Parts: sequence; structure tokens; C-alpha cells
Amino acid sequence: MMFKLGVLGKDIGYSLSPKIHLAFAKQTNYPIEYFIYDVDKDPISFIRNFFSEGGFGLNITKPYKNIVAHEFNSDLESVNCIYEKGLKAESTDGIGLANDLKSRNIDYKNMNILVYGLGGAANSILQTISTCKKIYITNRTPNKITNITKKRNNLLQYNGEDVDLIINCASSLDLNTLKDFEHFSLKQDGHIYDINYANTTNLNLKTLADSKNVNFHNGAGMLVEQAAECFYLWFNEKPNTKEVKTQLNEGF
Repeated sequence: MMFKLGVLGKDIGYSLSPKIHLAFAKQTNYPIEYFIYDVDKDPISFIRNFFSEGGFGLNITKPYKNIVAHEFNSDLESVNCIYEKGLKAESTDGIGLANDLKSRNIDYKNMNILVYGLGGAANSILQTISTCKKIYITNRTPNKITNITKKRNNLLQYNGEDVDLIINCASSLDLNTLKDFEHFSLKQDGHIYDINYANTTNLNLKTLADSKNVNFHNGAGMLVEQAAECFYLWFNEKPNTKEVKTQLNEGF
């Protein structure tokens, strides 16, 4: 039996998800096919058709994580994985980030963290890192900050406090936003983690990190870790992420 998998999003031709999941499948001896589904509109209809035509599991990425959550799991604001042949949906973004931080020996639970950008994966990330010392948030749209702090009383609006880790969840950064990043107060030996990969934000934030003499990490490791959690939801087997991260760094 060939298991039909894929990733659904818009303008995602660059996605590394097929290579990652094919590597997991090779490790675990599951016969899979995994394709990129680049869809301009109506993701819900696509998903229903995908599973009615024999689909086994589906990843969800930008810009559809929130839309799909509202349809498939009303308890979540964002999902990136649909499993059990379309019956269940979950977000593995938060645990994916946490696992990648652990693999880098970044003890986020004992850090003050600033999260920039409040859409998509940020919802799952904020939930997962809730055990850290303090979580500050900021965003280009002030209304989002107000709304989310009303829902979650553990989140604090950022006002220049010192932080150990900055997590960027925005998929694009304009010049004004980059100026904001320059003024964020990051402690010596701190970390900037950009959850994006193969994105202009990587270069912008890497340049900023170098100028501040702090550590920079892109989201490729998180991508592998969240993918492994999805693979587990589909097959009840956890692949070796360290091996695939090495392959990713070597360009497969």
C-alpha cells in the first residue's frame, strides 16, 4: 500500500517537506508519496477531495493554517497536520520548535522570550513555550497584541525589557520592522531564532545577529522536528531527526 501524503499551501514551491518525509519513510520502511499542493484558493474543498480520493495525511502551511483550524479543530487557532484520513487536525509547530531548541542546547524554559509576529505558527509556539520565565509579544498590528493578551494572561506586551531569546514568526520584515528589531534588548550570548527557512528574513536577521554578536538560527531544524511529529501522528513511529538534519545541512 502506498500512503498518499503532501503539503498544502500557497506559493510554496520551495518547500523541503517532500525531501524530509521521504527521508523519514526510508528510515522507517513506509512506502509513501509526498507532493507539494500549491493552491490559490478554497483549501477546505481541496482537503476534502484529497481525503475522499484516498489521501492518508496532509501538512498545512501558509497561508492556510488558521483557516483550516477553524474548519477541522475549533480548539486550536492554527494547525499544520491533518491525520486519521482527514478526521483529526493538530499543530506540531510548537513542539517542533521546542525540540529544535533542545537539540541546540538552548534552555528556553529558563529564559525570557520575545515573540515577534502573532499569526500562523505563533499560536502553537506560544502555547508550547508557556513554561519559560516570561513571554513578551509584539507585532506590527497593535490590535493583535491587545486581543491575544486578553485571551492569555501569561503574555506580556513588550516594552524594551531584556530578553534571552527572540523568536521571529513573521514571514516578511519591512524596513520599519527591522529597525524595531535593532532596538530589541537582547542579552549578551542571546539568540535570534527565525522560524522561516529559505526566506529573505533569514539573511536580514542573520546580519542583525552578527552585528549584535549574538547567535542566529533559521527554521530548518524546526521544520524537521515538526515534520517528525506529524510523521508520528500518521504512522505512530518517530523518525530520527538528527540524521535528517545532517542530510538537510548537506543539501540531501
